[in-house]
Amino acid sequence: MKSFTLKARGKVLYLAPLAIASSALAVSIIAPQVARASTSNLAPVSPSQLVGWIQASRPIPLNGTVTGTTSFPIPSASLLNGSNSVSALSGSTTESYNVWSNGTGSFRVQQTFSGGETDLYVNPGSVWLWDSSTLTATNEQFSGSSAVNLSSTSNPELTASEIINKLSGFSTLSVSGNTMVAGRPAYTLSVIPNVSDSLIGSIRIAVDGQTHVAIQIQIFPKGSNAPSASLGFDTLTFAAQPTSIFSFTPPPGAKVVTPAKPSQPAGTVSGGASRVVGQGFDSVVVATPAAKVLSNFGGLEKSLPTISTPLGVSHLYSTPIFQAIILPNGTVVGGAVDTARLLQVAAGL
Repeated sequence: MKSFTLKARGKVLYLAPLAIASSALAVSIIAPQVARASTSNLAPVSPSQLVGWIQASRPIPLNGTVTGTTSFPIPSASLLNGSNSVSALSGSTTESYNVWSNGTGSFRVQQTFSGGETDLYVNPGSVWLWDSSTLTATNEQFSGSSAVNLSSTSNPELTASEIINKLSGFSTLSVSGNTMVAGRPAYTLSVIPNVSDSLIGSIRIAVDGQTHVAIQIQIFPKGSNAPSASLGFDTLTFAAQPTSIFSFTPPPGAKVVTPAKPSQPAGTVSGGASRVVGQGFDSVVVATPAAKVLSNFGGLEKSLPTISTPLGVSHLYSTPIFQAIILPNGTVVGGAVDTARLLQVAAGL
């Protein structure tokens, strides 16, 4: 099902923040433009109450817009296809998604762009991905009753749940006030790393005061009051949605594609292999990309500074909340940690 993950057009959101992905933070590298104000009409709550709400959260009928921007450049799709790898790290990213959920297993994510739109339709037993620019409809049928978390790049609720489940045991939790998100009063839960080598100062999760659903996540670098990345709603309505919103039939002339069953085992990255060293905020991903991606690293490396490692002169990709070292053999060692931690892991390879 990973082939259906909706990602920012032209930006490879799952490659650069590889270790953050292992800690369920990769989906948070888009930042919302939301109104903020103090709210005093919410009853006091404890951190454990907010955690309980996030963990117990279930889909609710809603529609809204998730909008965000990274404050640092991330690799573009050209890194994967080799078309322009030298400029693969170009600019920050702003993305907007329209989202709908019926609260019973169906949802839709839509991203519009110049010349068309991309729509992800998920219903029990079936997924469609529609790209109007190429008139291509990709469909996959599946069995089972488990929830399909394909909207993670545009779903603060899923992201918050993953963060709490994987990182709360390695954090100090506190209620750090209230805020307004998409015009709605919300509590703010701060998740502060318990390790000193994390680049992340805190993750702040806004929980809607009425529905108790997480509606915004922000990642703050250590020592900064400005978020480098986050995910959240800027418009949001909780209400029943028309059934037609979630229905899709390929239009006349569309090319219908059924993806082949994945031939790679779990733990592969773009045809390569990966493993995680450490836990929580201290975790580091060691990845060996596929040959195609590896061949394109040469162009990317030209824009990166060099660094001495136990395995030879390497290249360092650095952002306020994530760093990665590309070793001479193409292995990527990355995480939301400082350089010393990456070098410690590299020395053990």
